[in-house]
Amino acid sequence: MLIPGFLALCVALGGSSGGGMLPNIALQLIATLLLAYSVAKFATVSFSGSAKLLIAIVLCWIGWGVLQLVPLPPSIWTLAPGRDVLEQRLIAGGIAPLPSLPLSLNPAGTIKHLAALLPPLAIGAAILSRPPAEANGLRWAIPLLAFVSLLIGVAQLISGQSSPLYFYENTNLDLPVGLMANANHQATLMLCAIPFVASLAGTENAAGSKAKGREMLLAAMAVMFLIGIVISRTYATYVLALPVVVASWLIARPRSLGPARYIGPLIVLLTIALLAFVVVAGPAIFADPTVNATQLSRPAMYAVTAKALEHFFPLGSGFGSFPPVYRLFEDPSLVTNVFVNHTHSDYLELALEGGLPGLLLIAVLFLWWLRRAAAIWFARSPSRIERAAVIATGAIFCHSIVDYPARTSAIAAILGAGLALMVPRSTDVKVDEAPAGGRHLSAE
Repeated sequence: MLIPGFLALCVALGGSSGGGMLPNIALQLIATLLLAYSVAKFATVSFSGSAKLLIAIVLCWIGWGVLQLVPLPPSIWTLAPGRDVLEQRLIAGGIAPLPSLPLSLNPAGTIKHLAALLPPLAIGAAILSRPPAEANGLRWAIPLLAFVSLLIGVAQLISGQSSPLYFYENTNLDLPVGLMANANHQATLMLCAIPFVASLAGTENAAGSKAKGREMLLAAMAVMFLIGIVISRTYATYVLALPVVVASWLIARPRSLGPARYIGPLIVLLTIALLAFVVVAGPAIFADPTVNATQLSRPAMYAVTAKALEHFFPLGSGFGSFPPVYRLFEDPSLVTNVFVNHTHSDYLELALEGGLPGLLLIAVLFLWWLRRAAAIWFARSPSRIERAAVIATGAIFCHSIVDYPARTSAIAAILGAGLALMVPRSTDVKVDEAPAGGRHLSAE
């Protein structure tokens, strides 16, 4: 119950990327204890090469963030691209000689970014340090948490914008956000739950169970999650729903449909094409034209962020520095009392903050994910929970192209858990299901 219980805490307390400071701090403190406990058990675990590579990527990301906080003498930090703005302001303010400063233009934001990594790292480390069976509870925990969030979202719609069920001050008061602060992230939670519901349905099917009522209940739950996506009014998740549903069906399908697994690569290509359409044409087709004319439209935010990225590349402006850096490059004539806290494209934002090192680490992580996804999807004895993890993490990665779901501890924890579930456990022995209802042991 440790792993599902901690995930429940992440969803309950970590539904906002910026709001809910005290709940997030409490969650990070608990995550620190769990992370320390899990890492202490690493000495007894034999990691595969794939696991070691994933851990190395994480450590490099943390290391780059820490390096951004190291104070440097002015003879060095003034040479970094983009620091001329800071240098000019310090000189204009009469500060001489120039002080030693870190590469990050917002050290407090960088520390906050590193602290936000604690929940996903903690749940990922817990999964890697414990027997695989202890993570099986995620099969029901993720759908159950999503279902609770969906019910709260429906209650929010019924009770109106003054509903006490809106748990965050900065939220979408006219939309069913559930346990989240943002309707987009509520929709992401629904997307992530669907493949895990399918893994439960697949288990029932493979075991030859006659409990058709339970199977119908699981199917009804998946349909309700799709309804939750529809009422969230999040266009990117409309696009992602199709490949997620098709891929999830492949988890729950009978084994006799073996060739159907080759639909997987086609799903990936279709998703990339559809998301590209959303990025290029979506804002002009779907969005409110009165919003498109302001700095709040995605094309406008991407243009400003790209300008800042060019100014600070290749070292970046520092993790967590997006809000103050973005304001330096906004058109003053378009600025209103509503400020931009994220660019609604996590990769573009991370490229600005992390520079070339950050982009390289993201590229390595994607290559790792693609390799593991292919191995899991085409395995002769596929693990349903691993396939569910592939779909859920892929949905988060894709949604991050046009949003920032993993900036919340709730979605980040699901991402961390999913990546850990994808790690091969070569020395484990697991129970697999036979098509006719029998069970046999297979070593992996």
